[in-house]
Amino acid sequence: MNIFIDRAKLSPFQSKHNSLFGWFLLLTIWTISTTIGAVQAAERVEFGIGPIEFGISVKELETYAKQGDVGKELAPFLSSIEAKDRKYVRQFLKLNSDLSQLQVSQFFYSAVGEKILTYLGDLVQSVRVDAPKSKRNLNSAKAIRTGLISAAADPSGLSLLTFLRKYPAPTMRLNLEKGFEVANKIDKLGKETESAISGVEQLSSELAQSEPKIEPNAMANLASPGGYSVKLQTEILKDARRSRQFTVDFYLPQGLSQPAPVIVLSHGLASDRQHFAAIARHLASHGFVAVTVEHPGSNSQKFKNLLVGSSKEMFDVSEFIDRPKDVSYILDDLGRRLPAIANVQQVGVIGHSFGGYTALALAGATIDFDYLTKECSQQFNATNASLLLQCEALKLPRQFYNFRDNRIKFALAINPIESSIFGPKGMSKIKIPVAIAASSEDVVASAVLEQIKPFSWIVAPERYLFVVRGVGHVTDVRSFIRAFMPSLESVIPDKNIEPLREYARIFVLALVQTHVANQNNYRPYLQAGYAISISQSPNQVSILRSLTPEQLDNMLQLEPPISNSNVRSRN
Repeated sequence: MNIFIDRAKLSPFQSKHNSLFGWFLLLTIWTISTTIGAVQAAERVEFGIGPIEFGISVKELETYAKQGDVGKELAPFLSSIEAKDRKYVRQFLKLNSDLSQLQVSQFFYSAVGEKILTYLGDLVQSVRVDAPKSKRNLNSAKAIRTGLISAAADPSGLSLLTFLRKYPAPTMRLNLEKGFEVANKIDKLGKETESAISGVEQLSSELAQSEPKIEPNAMANLASPGGYSVKLQTEILKDARRSRQFTVDFYLPQGLSQPAPVIVLSHGLASDRQHFAAIARHLASHGFVAVTVEHPGSNSQKFKNLLVGSSKEMFDVSEFIDRPKDVSYILDDLGRRLPAIANVQQVGVIGHSFGGYTALALAGATIDFDYLTKECSQQFNATNASLLLQCEALKLPRQFYNFRDNRIKFALAINPIESSIFGPKGMSKIKIPVAIAASSEDVVASAVLEQIKPFSWIVAPERYLFVVRGVGHVTDVRSFIRAFMPSLESVIPDKNIEPLREYARIFVLALVQTHVANQNNYRPYLQAGYAISISQSPNQVSILRSLTPEQLDNMLQLEPPISNSNVRSRN
């Protein structure tokens, strides 16, 4: 098998493109390493960039992977990549996955998997040498899937080198033009994200100057447990009208003198009710009835069912409807069975990722099918992976969906996926107090695309934007990877996440005390100045109370700062 990179319509490769080429080469290696096959052998990889032709033997790649020795054919490639990034090339070459043949087959035959394959097939194409030039390059989605399924059965496991030796086509073409396009988009989004977050930090600093003065050191530490002991009660609820049953954990504060406000917590895709267990217990210790719900059509078990062959999809499209209805049913159930404990007229809802969608839908956001259709009209967007989930909502019956539950007085959406499914029109329907939390390193639901921009569409009088640096879509990445692909855990950097957990305990408690329990004495904890005062590097926190689309546009037109001299931290 030969591999070619198409250089049609490209100017000659020059040194000023080195950084971008490095992006593309790393992207290509990542792409291939996730599309590994095992059918027939290739001895060399050949492709051209501008006037320069490169060729690398598979044996040379194997030597580099095992011993670190750089051969004369590999050297030009590595010189095009920044020194700090070269280690990732060798790391990818050595990386093996423990995914089974069944797991690979199931995932790439799912709706989400097929979208990914179609996208990758345009980047890594098969070539029909005997066909006319206009028809030579074919989308290699089927070839990639065939190779993946075969390679998963190989005793040596899935690796980039296995792929190079056994890709199921005589010739592979790496579409350099497409690769540069994707790399440009990734680079542009990275700059926009930094510009937006820096802009938020600047506005937050200005807001802090206008706020009432506070003495953070004299304020109680909301990260500490409250005074109530907590009883955990697990139950299976059955909604006969929907023929649906699901598991919930009730965290019940003991010794209440009156019914307590209720907080319902909704997990993300491929997660479970344990995601919010620590926060739920913390809230209950401060006198709230906290409920963590497990949504059966989009939880971790559903994803595991896909991988073992007992489900065809990683989530049910009906979850866009069932998730908010699960929360409303929980409130109905609490009102019937535990009226002396739970005040279901004072409710807050908190959700992460897909749970963020759930929380916002219950707060009043509505699905905008016209906007979603427009956003999903193009192929999979590598810069916004959350569209893989959002665009599946187009399979729902086209009708108006109103999930607003008037018992809910406040909603917090953490790393939500929302921009396309709700759009500006749908987000403007939210009238209750609402908070959105974003992370600077979120590659699943981009902070600027999925949280900061949608926040600018909200017109509710009471609204908050929290932006945290140095964290991605999930706080504990290693635990998430361990649950599904333990062999990859070693490549995930180990980070101190305790400051992030402390932030969560403080700000979540302050939000629900203020907007669910109506305790205004907690408002100082929601001031921008307080967030600045407790921020610890590299996890600085910023709070905004408003952001107009015009302000965001101005942020995105600015070049991101070269240094972090504006970072505010007590450390």
